[in-house]
Amino acid sequence: GRFWFRAVFSGRVFGAESIQTHCGPGGASMVAAAPSPDANSDPADLQIIDGLPLIKAATELKEKGNSCTKLKQYNEAVRLYEQAIAILDKADGHPMLRQEVEEMVLLKSVLYCNVAQCLLSLELFQRAVDAATRCLSLDEKNAKALHRRSLALEALHRDEAALEDAVRLRELGGGGLSSEALEPRLLALESKVQAAKAAAAAAEESDDECDDELVQMKKRFDEIVEAYDLRDDDAAEQVADWLTSGEWQVNVRRVSQRWGMTEADAVDFLRWIAKGLEFKAQSCVAADQAAAAAPRLNDSE
Repeated sequence: GRFWFRAVFSGRVFGAESIQTHCGPGGASMVAAAPSPDANSDPADLQIIDGLPLIKAATELKEKGNSCTKLKQYNEAVRLYEQAIAILDKADGHPMLRQEVEEMVLLKSVLYCNVAQCLLSLELFQRAVDAATRCLSLDEKNAKALHRRSLALEALHRDEAALEDAVRLRELGGGGLSSEALEPRLLALESKVQAAKAAAAAAEESDDECDDELVQMKKRFDEIVEAYDLRDDDAAEQVADWLTSGEWQVNVRRVSQRWGMTEADAVDFLRWIAKGLEFKAQSCVAADQAAAAAPRLNDSE
């Protein structure tokens, strides 16, 4: 008899998230890389595709790509591998023998893995990550893809993700990578990740210290303004005019003499004013940059 059941595969298999299996002629197990059939549909009405010619054509392209890879003709190799993948995609939506689907999934994962290696050699690191990820969506235990994605992620300075792949690779036995080669790389990645975390923590602490310093500077300025009766409007205007008139070289001694401050108070008073001027200059630069980056309306339709 005929019967349907759903078999879910990891990742996207030829454009479908799942495949269906039924008994074909002679009881052969067949799968369909297609959406679930209607409840009333008859599996016999589905057009069964012969996957062997597709597998053969894709394999021939893969071998040509491998030859190009050996000659370091990486762009041509990628083109051939992607042609092979496109051929396998022609099986999308058609029922096939389970064995042929499994062969296609394996072949497709190898092709993506090979693409990742070529892109890695071309230093197209993000594309290498994407290709290796496609491979791993079909074969999550592919050690070569894990290693290649880890290398590409490290080149992109995504060391934590690179370390995760390297750890997973070790759990799988290292693939073709010896422990003598894998362990030093793991240690190096762990050191880089820890260093990055330490640097981030130090930067955060530095920001906190900077904020505390500003709070203390402002507090000290307010105390000086209060102590020398500079808070009322007239006095504040006199201070502003005197500091910005350009008639005097503003320094600690002159401020101390002009307002009867101790030198320590004059130092703290000028520190806060200098900080305010610095903030103002930074704001002007940021405003100019924002204006320059703002999109301009085009008058033409």
